[in-house]
Amino acid sequence: MRDPDPSPPGSSAGPVRPEEREEILRQAFLSFQSASESLVSSYTALERRIAELSEDLTRTNRALDRQGSFLEAILESLSSGVAVLLPGGVPLYSNPAMGAFADPHSSPFLPLLAEKGLWPPVQEAVREVSVAFDHGGRSWVAVRRPVRGPEGQEIGYVFVFSDATRLKEMEEEVSRDRRLRAMGEMIAQIAHELRSPLGSLELFRSLLERERGSPQSLEYLGHMETSIASMDRLVGNLLYHTRTPSLEEEEVDARELVLRLSRDLTRMAASSSRDRMPPDIRALVPESSLTLSGDGDLLYHALFNLATNALEAVNALPGSAEPEGGKNSRTIRLECSRGSEGTVVFRVFDNGMGIANEIAERIFDPFFTTRAKGTGLGLSIVHNIAVAHGGDVRYVREGEGTMFVLALPAGGPLTG
Repeated sequence: MRDPDPSPPGSSAGPVRPEEREEILRQAFLSFQSASESLVSSYTALERRIAELSEDLTRTNRALDRQGSFLEAILESLSSGVAVLLPGGVPLYSNPAMGAFADPHSSPFLPLLAEKGLWPPVQEAVREVSVAFDHGGRSWVAVRRPVRGPEGQEIGYVFVFSDATRLKEMEEEVSRDRRLRAMGEMIAQIAHELRSPLGSLELFRSLLERERGSPQSLEYLGHMETSIASMDRLVGNLLYHTRTPSLEEEEVDARELVLRLSRDLTRMAASSSRDRMPPDIRALVPESSLTLSGDGDLLYHALFNLATNALEAVNALPGSAEPEGGKNSRTIRLECSRGSEGTVVFRVFDNGMGIANEIAERIFDPFFTTRAKGTGLGLSIVHNIAVAHGGDVRYVREGEGTMFVLALPAGGPLTG
């Protein structure tokens, strides 16, 4: 039986001879053998690479396990509560310290976060949100921070709840200590300031007793009245600082307040300027009465504080017993006038040393003073009285002098 013709149909070649077919088969076998050897080699290399990758993966898993153990130990040892939530609010993790705040798996947890403004998260310009609040009788500071995936999308949120109760208590203790220290310093200053007028009162009392009925007795009485006014101002400042004064609304004549202040300040200036000419005190008031609705005693106390500050400022200026050319270089000006929008404006001017620009914003703060023996309450009291009457007080620089402007509404209900 003849073998079929191995040549393709239509081929012009003749039938393959046996020796040629044998050669073709041998070449095919060699090609298959070479491909098999190459496949075996590639498979061996692949097995070796898989083994290496498996070892790397094992080492990586062990390292991750160690890091996870360390991280878990750290989280469990933290005194702050840590909770991880997925974007839908499902809790993924919480450490034991979270129990002091709330259980993330409980139903009230998300409403509690919503109440404190921590949930749901919104698109914010900052990555971290921090909120302080009280909960369960303690003070807390909560921090929410997003966790982002490889493409920048938010895949969860980490919450940290820190108990700040002790810190808040310490802050309150420091604040209380500061207040007590300031109070102690103020009491020391008050004792010092009271001692001086009390000594003057005792001196003039003894002189008045010896020279009763003499012309000097009236002068001694004036000095005693000045000392009493100084102590009254100091005690009044303390009372107005420690408690809110009760305002009694009445019709007050601003013109009479300024004239009374001028008389009292002139007497005080004469008493405090024994070795030189007293300062020139001028009262500029309208010819007719100028009324406003307010508490007359409190308004006078405010003006008295401004005027005595002015007297202290001009007394601090150097000067001689007789001014050059007969002109007094120390001046205090007291004014009242009708202002805009139905206000009554008081002005107290002095040409003393003035107020430095760097402290001008602090002069109305309680206990702030540049005087070695001052309490720092005078201008603060003036500000409080002005606000209680619905007005304001401000400092302006006028040439080389100092001007305080107290503007009050002419009428209307008082606050207090």
